[in-house]
Amino acid sequence: MGRTTLVEHDVPVEMRDGTVLRADVWRPAEGPPSPAVLFRTPYGKSQLGLATLTPAQCVDRGYAAVVQDTRGRFGSEGEWAPLDWSREGPDGYDTVEWTAGQPWCDGNVAMAGTSYQAIVQWLAAMEKPPHLRAIAPAMSTSALFDAEQLGGALRLDHLTSWLGLTALEWVQRRAAAGDPVDGAVVAEVVQLLTTPEVPLRRWPLSTILDFEGFPGRLRDIFAGKVATVADYRLDEVGVPTFSVGGWYDVFSHGTIELHRAMRSRDPVAGRHELVVGPWVHSGQLPQVQGEVNTGPDGSAQGARLADLHMDFFDRHLRPGGERAGEAAGGDVRYFLFGDDAWHRAESWPPPEAVDASWYLAGPEGGEEDGRLLPEPPQEGFGQDAFTYDPENPVPSHGGRVLQLGRLAAGPLNQAHLETRPDVLLYTSEPLTEPLDVVGRQRLRLRFGSDAPATAVVAKLTDVHPDGRSLLVAEASLRLETEDGAPPEEPYDADLLLGDTAWRFAAGHRLRVHVTSSNFPHLDRHPNVPGPVGTAEHCRPARQTVWYGGPYESALRLRVLPARAAGGTA
Repeated sequence: MGRTTLVEHDVPVEMRDGTVLRADVWRPAEGPPSPAVLFRTPYGKSQLGLATLTPAQCVDRGYAAVVQDTRGRFGSEGEWAPLDWSREGPDGYDTVEWTAGQPWCDGNVAMAGTSYQAIVQWLAAMEKPPHLRAIAPAMSTSALFDAEQLGGALRLDHLTSWLGLTALEWVQRRAAAGDPVDGAVVAEVVQLLTTPEVPLRRWPLSTILDFEGFPGRLRDIFAGKVATVADYRLDEVGVPTFSVGGWYDVFSHGTIELHRAMRSRDPVAGRHELVVGPWVHSGQLPQVQGEVNTGPDGSAQGARLADLHMDFFDRHLRPGGERAGEAAGGDVRYFLFGDDAWHRAESWPPPEAVDASWYLAGPEGGEEDGRLLPEPPQEGFGQDAFTYDPENPVPSHGGRVLQLGRLAAGPLNQAHLETRPDVLLYTSEPLTEPLDVVGRQRLRLRFGSDAPATAVVAKLTDVHPDGRSLLVAEASLRLETEDGAPPEEPYDADLLLGDTAWRFAAGHRLRVHVTSSNFPHLDRHPNVPGPVGTAEHCRPARQTVWYGGPYESALRLRVLPARAAGGTA
């Protein structure tokens, strides 16, 4: 027999300062009070349609669901400023406690949602609302972990496309209030959203979206007045967490590190769980990602992601306490590309994963490209060089990018970029057996430059027998000498390629790209010293990769011992 759902729209929820936020409440029409799941969104409560978990799926499992417009958004009162996180924690606390006090709620509340909706969960949990029992942040990060992932670079297209959409709404609101914005400002906002490569090439970047009165100007971000990502006091988050991420999510590193940080503070099995799928940063999680069809198990539906959420909530919100034993099989579920199946692990990275190194070496036998060897090269040290010109950067193509602008995310073929003279390649011999790369991957480079400040960008790709070179992972790192002079010795650069779970099939080859740009996903380093985004000019730089002997450059992988294909759900 089907369950009858009652939906109440625009229910007022008063905050401690008297501001009224509005929410839609979904709940079973009959039966005793139930636990509730709270979603808080700046994108419109009526438009919430996440593949992770929906209000209707909550009601199907006997829960109420509260979907609230955050302060100053859509139906809610108050002022909203982009990237101002100061009100989200207190507003989350007040809404949790309001929810717990409703006659249809039994006093047990969880929170769920993706991206911004995930960030506000961490901020609310830090405030310790007494009736918050668990959170389920999907695709979230923190200022600390985001900085680690980017290596000092600015996620330029991500930031400006998000702010561009905000600016468009700001223009529309002012026009509706009878205070129209100058036509030149409107034209720039439209250009940023339609042909972003034009404004994103400006020096300095602080001239982008530099509108008087616009909340969230780039110059304020560069000056440290506005934080692009929130930071958390994790020691004050005392509730269980169910984290969801994707291998090609812009916040992949943050999601995994937040889980690991909570697990280190509270190692009891079943308290902190992690699910990482083959997904990009999106509210919809289909089985096709980039150029790869991961099969029916690769979608959110195939992964039973909504059921996993509700199972977790059942363990922590239903009367009877935390039945952690029901999560047997490991607190981590991860999707292995190439095997196209889900696997379980006690923790991340899987305890059974071991270290494996592949060493960069020079070309051999008349080949132009370098080699990637399972043992250190024996022929002594060598070097390869390229010229990086910020006016002619390597274009972004796939990877961990946000798709609000004009970029496409995921495992895309990089072959067309491999013909550029400013991209060095190091490729292995074809594998004789499958290699499961699972865990955190790094690249140690001995990297030189004739500029006093520069950047190095690296990629790991899977080269198929037909020549396709699919992007697996990527990294960036800004480099600068202390004295403002070019370095006398190469930098010992440690690049974080991040976490992945990828099977390199027999007959495939591993390949490392080394270059200095990935634009417009990342800002172009001007090859001159100074804070990110403030340079008014640029210059070319001669870059050098050293390998062999005392200049060891190596790919550091985590790999699984050989095992039969097929995962466990």
